[in-house]
Amino acid sequence: MTRKEQKEARKIQIIQAALDLFVERGYYGTKTSQISKRAGISEGLLFHYFPTKETLLEELINIGVEGMRMPMQFKAENGLDFFYQFTKMLFLQAGKNPLIAKMFVFMGHIARAEDVPEKLRKLAASVDTVGFCQNWVKAGQKDGSIRKGDAIALSNMYWCAVHGIMEQLRPDIPLPEPEWIVGMLQSEKEPFRANGL
Repeated sequence: MTRKEQKEARKIQIIQAALDLFVERGYYGTKTSQISKRAGISEGLLFHYFPTKETLLEELINIGVEGMRMPMQFKAENGLDFFYQFTKMLFLQAGKNPLIAKMFVFMGHIARAEDVPEKLRKLAASVDTVGFCQNWVKAGQKDGSIRKGDAIALSNMYWCAVHGIMEQLRPDIPLPEPEWIVGMLQSEKEPFRANGL
């Protein structure tokens, strides 16, 4: 492993330790000494990578914001297909990498946390997935693949279900089938078919 690769691996190790602790204890309840201990490094080395706890938090939020923008890059045949394709990809990735689920929980908490600097709380809340997905709901209502109803409420229902699943993700609890989640949105007229909607 090159020196650059070692440095990047160490940075990821610190980020993962901080993510775990911020989810477990909150931002205010987490000390830099706990992060360095969890990462298996000295506190001095932690500060070499991240001069303050706030800069480490900002790095995590930027990673989360980038991940939250992922649904905006999906192409789909219709409204329901968008939700199916995204849910399928998300569950596949979360099953392989539990940090994805922790990031969902982290971003949800940070966007509402009062102990986080306001600029970072606003950054965490800057990607409005519920608002963005209401457009896919409307498209699905127009093409007949998604049930009638308030688009923002249906989008919110979907995201609440996804967030709840990510919060409960554990090795002993299997992930639901994407079809089950998408079924909440599905039009009664249109039977759901996983391959080809």
